[in-house]
Amino acid sequence: EFEGQDYSPSTTALLDNVEEQWRLYCEVLNRDPQHCYETLSIKLLYNFFDWYLSQKVGKDGRKRNGIKKKSSLGTYWKIFRLVFERAMGERIASKLGRSMRKVIGRLAKKHGLNDQARANRIMTIDQLKQHIEETLSTTRKMFEVGEVRILAVLFVLLVAPAGARRRAIARLRFRDIRVVLARDPEGGPHKLLIRFTPKFTKEYLGAKAQNTYPIPETMFDPSLLLSPHVFLLGILFRHQAFRAGSLTSPDQLKKLDICPGELELPLPLREDLNDTYIFRRAVLGTEGYVLSTNEPISEAMMGAWFKRIGELMGLEYSTILYSLRYNAANGFDQSADVSEALRNLVMGHASSEPFRHHYLGREIGADLWGILRGQRPQQALIKQSGSIGHSISKRRPTDLTQEQSASIATHPTIRRLKTALRRLPPRSEAYRDARREINNEKQRLRRELKQSIIHEWTDNQAVDDIERQLQGDSFTKPAVVDTCRPQGPAQKRLLAALTAPLIATLEDQFKRRDNAIDAVSAYCLVQEGCTTRRPRPQSKDSLPKTPSSGSEVSPLSLAILSVYARNKTERPRRCFLCIGQAHCLLPDDPRVDDLIQEFYSSNGLTRHFKRKHLSKMQADDKIECTVCKMPLAHRMHLQRHAFEIHGTVS
Repeated sequence: EFEGQDYSPSTTALLDNVEEQWRLYCEVLNRDPQHCYETLSIKLLYNFFDWYLSQKVGKDGRKRNGIKKKSSLGTYWKIFRLVFERAMGERIASKLGRSMRKVIGRLAKKHGLNDQARANRIMTIDQLKQHIEETLSTTRKMFEVGEVRILAVLFVLLVAPAGARRRAIARLRFRDIRVVLARDPEGGPHKLLIRFTPKFTKEYLGAKAQNTYPIPETMFDPSLLLSPHVFLLGILFRHQAFRAGSLTSPDQLKKLDICPGELELPLPLREDLNDTYIFRRAVLGTEGYVLSTNEPISEAMMGAWFKRIGELMGLEYSTILYSLRYNAANGFDQSADVSEALRNLVMGHASSEPFRHHYLGREIGADLWGILRGQRPQQALIKQSGSIGHSISKRRPTDLTQEQSASIATHPTIRRLKTALRRLPPRSEAYRDARREINNEKQRLRRELKQSIIHEWTDNQAVDDIERQLQGDSFTKPAVVDTCRPQGPAQKRLLAALTAPLIATLEDQFKRRDNAIDAVSAYCLVQEGCTTRRPRPQSKDSLPKTPSSGSEVSPLSLAILSVYARNKTERPRRCFLCIGQAHCLLPDDPRVDDLIQEFYSSNGLTRHFKRKHLSKMQADDKIECTVCKMPLAHRMHLQRHAFEIHGTVS
């Protein structure tokens, strides 16, 4: 039990995976894995890694991504050495290790592995501001419930100053955050100070000491979009999270003072929230999306959102959260206020080697020629040119057009797979597997086509711009995107509050901050729903005909009338629960049209009702029919009410 190294769970999972691959390879050779360890040779290692690189299918027949880079193969070899040491109790002979360098190089050439490291371009603070503004303003990416959109912004605002790994921030609990009102030693008004202590940091050979990161409030902040205090306090006031029960509104903060002779006034949070994750995902309930009780948003999901927003911004390169960590590391290195030891402590490095090898930008961040010529270095231009947003353009395509997406069906691979599909008996397991393979291949080809178009767009558009300008024409305008819903009132209020101009007086500055916090709290309650690629057209014929009157009746009012069954055989085709949700929204809210849509048939409504509503209910859950203003005591009561009043069969 106490023998061997104390690896973290993630490292142990890597070791177990490599050990399983070794076992499978030994099965191919019809040899005992332990005996292969004992008789390990360079030829056996070469054949094992060659076999591993050739595998195209993984567990349960799923297609494997495979190793694409030479450095990844080197990492796999290092993990194998740990697997060998765990199994044999001793290290691999040093002579064998030296020979593996040639093996890795030869295998990299044989399998066409890329020998270049991942680009480590930084995301500057100005580009982060643009990213946050795009996150808050876009309707081409929906977050199901407004609070998740706010959490997505708060997440990057905590990653950026700490240079933390994404898992460390994603697993923050309320107990890990402390808010205090601090006395400013340089004079002036008291300032809010956030301290957060990530606990789920990268572990190797045991847990690391925890670092606490302070973020003081910028009193006259030129941009509230970059204020983590506004977003965090918006979340805290939305959940009434302060232990002081009377502290319920942000405008009360300016009334608080610090006891004479003391330096801080803590604003403690409720103890029942200690073990609750801050970054929780949305789950679908019977009446729409709600924030889960304690199910965290995965770091992979945060990374996918960050990447998607980067695409909508018009960035040429895929945005990764590590670009914020790269920016922090290089910023700390260039700052006279941060020592090398402090930089290593903040970044979680034992020495400066990781920074030099992986974080120091390979896009040289200095005006070397200007320095050599004795001129004033153009550092701002050099930093911009080496950042991830140097080629940003709103004209850059972000998605495939309908024609481009449809062209995938004519690809030779898809044609071959469809021909093979027609030879299989329908409804058989082989038929379903073949259909799944076709769908997966289509998705892969769409991704490749999209990346190819984005990659080639910069030079192609540059040539077009040059030709147009030389001919006296103007630049082409960004394509009009009509595939998304308009912003709602709460979203417009949020953006207006966060982009409010800087005000000179302290009292007005407090009001500016408090308005932004209130707007954040209010937006947390907004039901966004899922991202819809293209809005479905509203069918006017599907609405019930009503006698003409002097005033026009709204589509929502007509939809409400259409969900009542006039007899036992009538089957309306609208969901009365969804229309009840729409009834609680403002008339101009863009989600109303989605909620009052009519299904193609009553069977479609039944499937929707079971999947979206009944499946989310427990037997004794209570719900209210908003349309009828009638409380329903339990699930069976809901089903009976749905059938008898609204003609919905379940």
